[in-house]
Amino acid sequence: MKKEYNEWYWKVYRWFKWEAKYFPKRVIRGVKNLWKWFPVIWKDRDWDHYHMFEMMDFKLKNMIILFEDREYFVGWENEVKYMKICRGLIQKLQNSYYECEYQDYMEYDLEFVDNGKNFRLEEKIRKDDIASYINKYPNTYRLVKNDPKYKGYQKDTGLALAVGMERHLKARKLVFKILEEKIEGWWN
Repeated sequence: MKKEYNEWYWKVYRWFKWEAKYFPKRVIRGVKNLWKWFPVIWKDRDWDHYHMFEMMDFKLKNMIILFEDREYFVGWENEVKYMKICRGLIQKLQNSYYECEYQDYMEYDLEFVDNGKNFRLEEKIRKDDIASYINKYPNTYRLVKNDPKYKGYQKDTGLALAVGMERHLKARKLVFKILEEKIEGWWN
Protein backbone atom coordinates (compact mmCIF):
# COMPACT_ATOMS: atom_id res chain seq x y z
CA MET A 1 0.00 0.00 0.00
CA LYS A 2 1.25 3.51 -0.94
CA LYS A 3 1.79 6.19 1.77
CA GLU A 4 -0.08 9.44 1.20
CA TYR A 5 2.03 12.30 2.56
CA ASN A 6 -0.65 14.96 2.01
CA GLU A 7 -2.80 13.65 4.83
CA TRP A 8 -3.33 15.98 7.78
CA TYR A 9 -1.26 13.93 10.21
CA TRP A 10 1.80 14.10 7.93
CA LYS A 11 1.35 17.87 7.66
CA VAL A 12 1.17 18.16 11.45
CA TYR A 13 4.23 15.94 11.80
CA ARG A 14 6.25 18.06 9.33
CA TRP A 15 5.12 21.25 11.03
CA PHE A 16 6.30 19.99 14.43
CA LYS A 17 9.55 18.67 13.00
CA TRP A 18 10.53 21.77 10.98
CA GLU A 19 8.45 24.79 11.99
CA ALA A 20 7.35 24.46 15.63
CA LYS A 21 10.71 25.54 17.04
CA TYR A 22 10.34 28.93 15.28
CA PHE A 23 6.75 29.50 16.39
CA PRO A 24 7.48 31.45 19.64
CA LYS A 25 9.95 33.74 17.85
CA ARG A 26 7.43 34.42 15.06
CA VAL A 27 4.67 35.19 17.53
CA ILE A 28 6.91 37.65 19.39
CA ARG A 29 7.95 39.32 16.11
CA GLY A 30 4.30 39.50 15.01
CA VAL A 31 3.24 41.17 18.26
CA LYS A 32 6.13 43.65 17.97
CA ASN A 33 5.07 44.46 14.40
CA LEU A 34 1.47 44.97 15.50
CA TRP A 35 2.66 47.35 18.22
CA LYS A 36 4.99 49.21 15.83
CA TRP A 37 2.37 49.58 13.06
CA PHE A 38 -0.57 50.34 15.37
CA PRO A 39 -0.34 54.17 15.16
CA VAL A 40 -0.07 54.09 11.36
CA ILE A 41 -2.98 51.69 10.94
CA TRP A 42 -5.07 53.56 13.52
CA LYS A 43 -4.81 56.77 11.47
CA ASP A 44 -5.33 54.98 8.13
CA ARG A 45 -8.33 55.98 6.03
CA ASP A 46 -9.40 54.50 2.73
CA TRP A 47 -10.44 57.68 0.97
CA ASP A 48 -7.24 59.21 -0.38
CA HIS A 49 -3.65 58.74 -1.42
CA TYR A 50 -2.18 60.48 1.63
CA HIS A 51 -2.63 57.41 3.83
CA MET A 52 -1.18 55.05 1.20
CA PHE A 53 1.90 57.27 1.05
CA GLU A 54 1.97 57.34 4.87
CA MET A 55 2.27 53.54 4.98
CA MET A 56 4.94 53.53 2.26
CA ASP A 57 6.89 56.22 4.13
CA PHE A 58 6.70 54.28 7.40
CA LYS A 59 7.86 51.06 5.72
CA LEU A 60 10.77 52.84 3.99
CA LYS A 61 11.79 54.46 7.29
CA ASN A 62 11.92 51.07 9.00
CA MET A 63 13.87 49.53 6.12
CA ILE A 64 16.39 52.40 6.17
CA ILE A 65 16.94 51.89 9.91
CA LEU A 66 17.45 48.14 9.41
CA PHE A 67 19.83 48.52 6.45
CA GLU A 68 21.92 51.17 8.22
CA ASP A 69 22.02 49.08 11.37
CA ARG A 70 22.98 45.76 9.80
CA GLU A 71 25.04 46.71 6.71
CA TYR A 72 24.59 43.17 5.40
CA PHE A 73 25.79 43.48 1.81
CA VAL A 74 28.13 45.42 -0.41
CA GLY A 75 26.37 48.43 -1.88
CA TRP A 76 23.84 48.85 0.91
CA GLU A 77 24.65 52.58 0.99
CA ASN A 78 23.39 52.97 -2.58
CA GLU A 79 20.13 51.20 -1.78
CA VAL A 80 19.62 53.34 1.33
CA LYS A 81 20.25 56.44 -0.79
CA TYR A 82 17.39 55.47 -3.12
CA MET A 83 15.14 54.68 -0.15
CA LYS A 84 15.84 58.14 1.28
CA ILE A 85 15.11 59.75 -2.09
CA CYS A 86 11.77 57.92 -2.19
CA ARG A 87 10.96 59.01 1.37
CA GLY A 88 11.76 62.63 0.61
CA LEU A 89 9.63 62.61 -2.53
CA ILE A 90 6.76 60.85 -0.75
CA GLN A 91 6.78 63.46 2.02
CA LYS A 92 6.73 66.26 -0.54
CA LEU A 93 3.87 64.59 -2.41
CA GLN A 94 1.90 64.17 0.82
CA ASN A 95 2.32 67.84 1.72
CA SER A 96 1.55 69.08 -1.84
CA TYR A 97 4.92 70.81 -1.82
CA TYR A 98 5.22 71.08 -5.59
CA GLU A 99 1.69 72.38 -6.11
CA CYS A 100 2.12 75.11 -3.48
CA GLU A 101 5.78 76.03 -4.05
CA TYR A 102 4.90 79.00 -6.27
CA GLN A 103 3.18 80.65 -3.30
CA ASP A 104 6.61 81.17 -1.74
CA TYR A 105 7.24 83.67 -4.54
CA MET A 106 4.21 85.75 -3.58
CA GLU A 107 3.30 87.90 -0.61
CA TYR A 108 -0.28 88.89 -0.04
CA ASP A 109 -2.70 89.99 2.63
CA LEU A 110 -6.05 88.33 3.13
CA GLU A 111 -8.92 90.31 4.56
CA PHE A 112 -12.55 89.47 5.32
CA VAL A 113 -14.87 92.19 4.05
CA ASP A 114 -18.46 92.53 5.23
CA ASN A 115 -20.76 93.40 2.34
CA GLY A 116 -23.96 93.48 4.39
CA LYS A 117 -25.32 89.97 4.02
CA ASN A 118 -22.15 87.92 4.31
CA PHE A 119 -18.38 88.06 4.34
CA ARG A 120 -16.07 87.67 1.39
CA LEU A 121 -12.34 87.17 1.29
CA GLU A 122 -10.25 89.80 -0.46
CA GLU A 123 -6.67 89.26 -1.46
CA LYS A 124 -4.21 92.13 -1.76
CA ILE A 125 -0.95 91.17 -3.44
CA ARG A 126 2.12 92.90 -2.00
CA LYS A 127 4.80 91.05 -3.96
CA ASP A 128 4.46 88.96 -7.09
CA ASP A 129 7.63 87.21 -8.24
CA ILE A 130 5.95 84.39 -10.18
CA ALA A 131 8.21 85.05 -13.19
CA SER A 132 11.32 83.97 -11.25
CA TYR A 133 9.52 80.79 -10.14
CA ILE A 134 8.59 79.98 -13.74
CA ASN A 135 12.14 80.78 -14.94
CA LYS A 136 13.50 78.41 -12.29
CA TYR A 137 11.95 75.44 -14.16
CA PRO A 138 12.28 76.20 -17.90
CA ASN A 139 11.76 72.62 -19.12
CA THR A 140 8.56 72.20 -17.16
CA TYR A 141 7.42 75.65 -18.31
CA ARG A 142 7.91 74.66 -21.96
CA LEU A 143 6.04 71.42 -21.40
CA VAL A 144 3.13 73.20 -19.71
CA LYS A 145 3.01 75.96 -22.31
CA ASN A 146 2.62 73.45 -25.16
CA ASP A 147 0.35 70.94 -23.42
CA PRO A 148 -3.35 71.31 -24.30
CA LYS A 149 -4.48 70.00 -20.89
CA TYR A 150 -3.07 73.19 -19.31
CA LYS A 151 -4.84 75.46 -21.79
CA GLY A 152 -6.85 77.25 -19.08
CA TYR A 153 -3.74 77.94 -16.96
CA GLN A 154 -1.96 80.38 -19.26
CA LYS A 155 -2.06 83.46 -16.98
CA ASP A 156 0.72 84.14 -14.42
CA THR A 157 -0.60 82.45 -11.28
CA GLY A 158 -2.36 79.74 -13.27
CA LEU A 159 0.81 79.06 -15.22
CA ALA A 160 2.77 78.76 -11.97
CA LEU A 161 0.13 76.37 -10.63
CA ALA A 162 0.36 74.30 -13.83
CA VAL A 163 4.16 74.13 -13.48
CA GLY A 164 3.68 72.95 -9.89
CA MET A 165 1.12 70.35 -10.93
CA GLU A 166 3.46 69.03 -13.62
CA ARG A 167 6.37 68.86 -11.15
CA HIS A 168 4.11 66.99 -8.71
CA LEU A 169 3.29 64.50 -11.46
CA LYS A 170 6.99 64.06 -12.29
CA ALA A 171 7.83 63.45 -8.62
CA ARG A 172 5.10 60.83 -8.31
CA LYS A 173 6.32 59.07 -11.45
CA LEU A 174 9.89 59.18 -10.14
CA VAL A 175 8.90 57.53 -6.84
CA PHE A 176 7.23 54.64 -8.60
CA LYS A 177 10.01 54.37 -11.18
CA ILE A 178 12.60 54.01 -8.39
CA LEU A 179 10.38 51.47 -6.63
CA GLU A 180 9.88 49.55 -9.86
CA GLU A 181 13.59 49.31 -10.54
CA LYS A 182 15.02 48.96 -7.03
CA ILE A 183 12.48 47.34 -4.71
CA GLU A 184 13.48 43.75 -5.40
CA GLY A 185 17.04 44.58 -4.30
CA TRP A 186 15.80 45.84 -0.93
CA TRP A 187 15.89 42.61 0.98
CA ASN A 188 17.90 41.36 3.86
